[in-house]
Amino acid sequence: MIDIIIREFDERDAETVSRLIRNNLTFVNSRDYEPAVIDYMCRLFTPDYLCGISATRTMFVAEENGKVVGTVGLEGDEVCALYVDPDVHGRRVGERLLQRIEDFALSRHVHLLHLSASLTAVGFYEKMGYRSQEREESELFGPAYIMTKLL
Repeated sequence: MIDIIIREFDERDAETVSRLIRNNLTFVNSRDYEPAVIDYMCRLFTPDYLCGISATRTMFVAEENGKVVGTVGLEGDEVCALYVDPDVHGRRVGERLLQRIEDFALSRHVHLLHLSASLTAVGFYEKMGYRSQEREESELFGPAYIMTKLL
């Protein structure tokens, strides 16, 4: 039986989470984004960067049978960096991570969440109840959609 737990990110997870994000960018997001955007994002999400942002961002990881297979963060009212290992797509890991971060937000009396959804993830977020507000363009990060959800 597959056992998935959601727990808080620990700095010891940084290398694994960095690799997971870079794999997702390379093998999934690259279908929708130019190589320069993927390269920039892969260079950004280093273990040191993840440790640094964990000081101001609440981060969770999903573990399946002891292996980290997903991550998500919350900074204020913004959902950040939801990534799931491509090998476990379709197993509801992303849904569980998003539910955990929404529950955490509610526990902090945050009732309206927003996020910047990649082109790749818009359908997922719509399925989870998020609504597009506007499209944004970034030279470094490429196009994305600002989405919100009232909890």
